[in-house]
Amino acid sequence: MKSLYKLITMILLVVSVSSTAQEYKFGKVSKEELLESSYELDSSANAAILYENKKVSILYNTSTGFQLITEVFKRVKLYNKDGFDYASEEMLLYKSGGNNETISGLKGATYNISDDKIIKTKLKKEGIFKSEFSENYNQQKFTMPAIQEGSVIEYKYKIISPFLSTIDRIYLQREIPIKKLEVKVASPEYFNYKKFSTGYIPINLKESKYNDKITFNNKSRSGSGFTKTNSSFSQSVVEFVVNLDKISTVNVPAFVEEPYSGNVENYISSLSYELSFVKFPDEPIDYRSTTWEDVVKTIYQNSNFGAELKKTKYYKEDIDQLITGVSDSKKKVSLIYSFVKNKMNWNKNRSVITNKGVRKAYKEETGNTAEINLMLTSMLTYANIEANPVVVSTSDRLVSLFPTLNGFNYVISRVKLEDGSIYYLDATDKYGIPNILPNRVVRGTGRVIAKDKTSQMVSFRPAKPSVNRYSIQCSIDDQGIAKGRLNANYRDYLAHNFRVRNAGKDDAAKAKRFESRYGISELDEYSIKGVKEYGKGVTERFSFIVEDQIEAIEDEIFFSPLLFLRDKENVFKSDDRKYPIDFGYGFSNRYMVNIKIPEGYEVVECPKTSAFKLPDNMGKFSFRSNVTNGVIQVVVDETITASMIPANYYPAIKEFYNQVIQKENEQVVLKKI
Repeated sequence: MKSLYKLITMILLVVSVSSTAQEYKFGKVSKEELLESSYELDSSANAAILYENKKVSILYNTSTGFQLITEVFKRVKLYNKDGFDYASEEMLLYKSGGNNETISGLKGATYNISDDKIIKTKLKKEGIFKSEFSENYNQQKFTMPAIQEGSVIEYKYKIISPFLSTIDRIYLQREIPIKKLEVKVASPEYFNYKKFSTGYIPINLKESKYNDKITFNNKSRSGSGFTKTNSSFSQSVVEFVVNLDKISTVNVPAFVEEPYSGNVENYISSLSYELSFVKFPDEPIDYRSTTWEDVVKTIYQNSNFGAELKKTKYYKEDIDQLITGVSDSKKKVSLIYSFVKNKMNWNKNRSVITNKGVRKAYKEETGNTAEINLMLTSMLTYANIEANPVVVSTSDRLVSLFPTLNGFNYVISRVKLEDGSIYYLDATDKYGIPNILPNRVVRGTGRVIAKDKTSQMVSFRPAKPSVNRYSIQCSIDDQGIAKGRLNANYRDYLAHNFRVRNAGKDDAAKAKRFESRYGISELDEYSIKGVKEYGKGVTERFSFIVEDQIEAIEDEIFFSPLLFLRDKENVFKSDDRKYPIDFGYGFSNRYMVNIKIPEGYEVVECPKTSAFKLPDNMGKFSFRSNVTNGVIQVVVDETITASMIPANYYPAIKEFYNQVIQKENEQVVLKKI
């Protein structure tokens, strides 16, 4: 056993040394790389990053001042067709106030091997695409040419940015393994950056300093009037210290996305930098985002945020007409909220500041999240309702654990009534109701911004689980065919999600969901209620015939009493897990099934009543069964009360669902009398 351990250690050491020792130069792809048929440390990988180098530096330009320069060089191996997605790259280039990021020096090539010769195909202009991504971003993407199984691609480019507040997130892990990664971040002493890391892989970060200088060429003239003008030239030198961060690592495993991961960007290993303050010689410190109060003050004082809340003239007449004679605060909130939802249309742009402004958005009846929900907040305040904007980091953003300007990308509204009731409102969501928010918000985090510029961190996760109720009334025959009716009722967030996904579909498409999901042979008499009655549940009903849920063998019949409603396998398959299980919100799946057994048969086996639960009241499962007058009745309650379960509970949640699957798949056995 010791000999085997030593052999494995030596092999890994050789692999590590060879990966470290190899020099990677652009345009120098080897035959060994092209002939490699799989990644040595992960044979399941469809592609691998053979080498990635990222250099970030802040350099002085005599024309424009300091600029943020990001240089990227990447080489990728495509082992099979499933890895072809990694033959494309896209970059979002920020723009604001007439300034914008630019990309230069883009070069790339695809390498293949044929008859023992390396064939190189260069990236051409027709493989590069530029477009406007949003009001604040341009997009540039490219797709490498001539890719095939076994290809090696490489590319490099440089991004030049006038924006120094944030350094683009540096990924230290990807969805595919990385053989070698090198990162350098260099910043002059004048710029102080905070560093934030995510993920569970140790970061081999080495900090150092070195001296640098900027040479200025000065020109002066002498003479005046009729005197000959003479020009003289001189130089001045400014010396400063540069802070250097270096990361070098090899054999980084692929990030594996697990079921119910939420936003995996919060867990993949990375490093982010945000400017904390600027301090030039003989000048006061310019603080950027040191505390939440600084962040909130910066947002509120932005003319496209705080000033927009004060504008009332554009809607005054409409709101006066809407709430005249209404004294009840809840009624006012409902009327104004519904008015904005019905009038305004979200253009899908997420932002904490307005683009065209609330007046123009109101006139055009379309706007971004800030325009619509700042408008809503202003109208509520005008109606003497205590309302404040809430800046949000949506579900696709990194969780803002530290003060940061860049963590927020969305706005909603919060109302506090005289009785202490609190409502969160998002008028971009046509199907929303108070305290029922879209997934992009409920899975995110937010800060309420008060008029005195103070703020408070808030979570949108509901305390009460949302409920699915299913009931089946059916009968089975001696051929193993079940006929009956199903009622399905969804409430709260589950009803909201149903509306978002299915409200625009016709009844035939809605019914088709059940046929494909449950394998129902025949589905008839489909009906639905409550889709447009926001705040109430949604109910679907239909009759069905199923032929593959029951097994009839000679004089015995076998089936699970939940029929097609049972879960057949546990989605949690990994042995361990490093990051939380994110359900979004708590939920209850409640089933009531009544099955009439065929005449001439008796129940000889039936799953027994049982119950079990997760630790710390995070979830529970109960199964009750009863046989009366030839009818089998089963009542099941599967409830998860915690919207997010920490990773250390993963063994418990995995075992919980192992037991759920086992119990739901226990068999009823009928025997012919």
